[in-house]
Amino acid sequence: MKNQLKFILLIFSAVVMGQEKSKIIFSNEVVTIKKDKELSIEKYVEEERKIGQSKNIKDYSVWIPYDNFREITDIKGATYDNERKKKSKLNGSYVGSFDAKQENIFHSDAKVKYFEMPNVEDGDIVDYSYIIKQKNPRLLSGFYFQNELKTQSAKIEIKVGAGINIGYTIYGNDKEKISFSQRKEADFDVYSWEMKDSPAFEEEAGMPNSSYHVPHLIYYIKDYELDGKKETLLGSTDLLYKWYYSLVKDINKTNQNDLKTKTLELIKGQKTDTEKAKAIFQWVQQNVHYVAFEYGMGGFIPRDAGETYQKLYGDCKDMANLLNEMLHYANLNSSLTWIGTRDKPYTYSEVPTPVVDNHMIASVVLDGKRIYLDATDKFCPFTYPSSMIQGKEALIGKSETEFIVEKVPLVLPKSNQILIKSQLQMEEDNLTGTVDADFIGYKKSDLLHTLSALNQKEVEVWKNMVVATNPKINLDILENQKNEYLEKPAKAKYTLKLEHASKKVGDKILLKALLFQPLAEATIDIENRKQSIEKEYLFEHEFDYQISLPKEYKIDFLPESSKEDSTLGGFEISYKVVNNSLQIKQKVYTKGLMIAPKDFENWNNFIKKLNKQYNQSIIFIK
Repeated sequence: MKNQLKFILLIFSAVVMGQEKSKIIFSNEVVTIKKDKELSIEKYVEEERKIGQSKNIKDYSVWIPYDNFREITDIKGATYDNERKKKSKLNGSYVGSFDAKQENIFHSDAKVKYFEMPNVEDGDIVDYSYIIKQKNPRLLSGFYFQNELKTQSAKIEIKVGAGINIGYTIYGNDKEKISFSQRKEADFDVYSWEMKDSPAFEEEAGMPNSSYHVPHLIYYIKDYELDGKKETLLGSTDLLYKWYYSLVKDINKTNQNDLKTKTLELIKGQKTDTEKAKAIFQWVQQNVHYVAFEYGMGGFIPRDAGETYQKLYGDCKDMANLLNEMLHYANLNSSLTWIGTRDKPYTYSEVPTPVVDNHMIASVVLDGKRIYLDATDKFCPFTYPSSMIQGKEALIGKSETEFIVEKVPLVLPKSNQILIKSQLQMEEDNLTGTVDADFIGYKKSDLLHTLSALNQKEVEVWKNMVVATNPKINLDILENQKNEYLEKPAKAKYTLKLEHASKKVGDKILLKALLFQPLAEATIDIENRKQSIEKEYLFEHEFDYQISLPKEYKIDFLPESSKEDSTLGGFEISYKVVNNSLQIKQKVYTKGLMIAPKDFENWNNFIKKLNKQYNQSIIFIK
């Protein structure tokens, strides 16, 4: 019987191992840029896949995104058996066109063509192709050499006609594995890039946008000559700004008297420029609802500030333009500011094309310091940039020809705090007492956003902000203050109970006194983790424990104070006995927004040292 079972298991293992995963045999694009009576940009896309298991429909489902700037034509496809004998041809009637539903996008021209390859069985080969006609020469897309499936060959060719100049750059990992060649073909200069045998790209929790990792080509048209006239498009930040300025120079032509009146009303009685800017910013935060629009050039051009003021909704460009106009009415030095969120790994000098950014804000100079104002973040504290633009370059418009590029600073961890003060006593083996908590900066913003979403009961939200690092703690909320739009922390007061907090051994009591343990579970699985880990912002947690000594007991062992300050984070922990009270101070902070694979070991060493402190016990003796 045992031998039969072994035989069955061997057969089953062989079958499972024999079920190949789907793979891309080749993924090719040929981009042709030429001119006749006008500039023409056409891209031929072809891909061939071998399907492992037909039950995995996503492996032979095709989604082709497009919008008003791109036209999709000539979709073709076929399914072949393993010997490459054609089985089924893709029927055009099975190709659907749908609006692309995007989170937080109210009105968009983004669409998709969707189809599934026909009659696919295990081991079949599918092949499909289509043509994209690009209508705007400044809005070319890139090419990714790595995909969600293992890829034998990913290749792009760009055929450039006479009198046309292009620029390009490669981003992501494994750039050295991409081969490059250039040749002449009739009247075309042909640029070719190819990457072979790339593994499937697997997304991981907490990773930054895939463009940080996946090797990809960004290409753009620098200039071209038509009818003896040279047309310059891109290739420098100056040229990109020149185009951006051309899009905004004619806005705000409608009557804005009401907007001006409202602005003057808001700043009445405000004595300083900072007070005026704050009043305007917070009014926009509270009254104008963020609704994204991405329809044609509407994705690039703000609507008039007067219109946004009347409607009280708009996208990032509309809100930035409204803010900028109101700040101007207050005689403040403000500017429209283009910026890429942290989803974009590029700088303006490296990628001087519209690919570099995806967001617009206003910036204003107050007391000689530039402040970045993003009203799309409803609870972002005044003077803070929204967390998603920290560390990114901002393109700040000054005039038709003048601009500056500045880097948005990171908000320091001390400005994003949870401060907890606890008054505790030991009752049998339990710890009880009261806790006062302050939430500052992005920590306050997180709290207010969560409360605003109302996905949970408010009481639970307030509790979770404190006990997330130790769910064994029981909290009951006594009072709280949101302090929205005030330069004060959000505050809460709780009663606390932690059962079985201490352990009695003979005439001794052992107590692990560090109840709150941020980052305790932050060890990285180095063996399996491949991608970087991105943090939304730097933070600091600070705890002050006052624990009354149990009656008839004294301190037998008190851990030594400890301190660690690495390049990625740190902590400070100190113990002191004052009269009949044990005073413990604990501070934990982070120092980097991105933990790269090369830093995983250093991070884990930091967490190991931190957890060693969390596991320290105080010993009381009679």
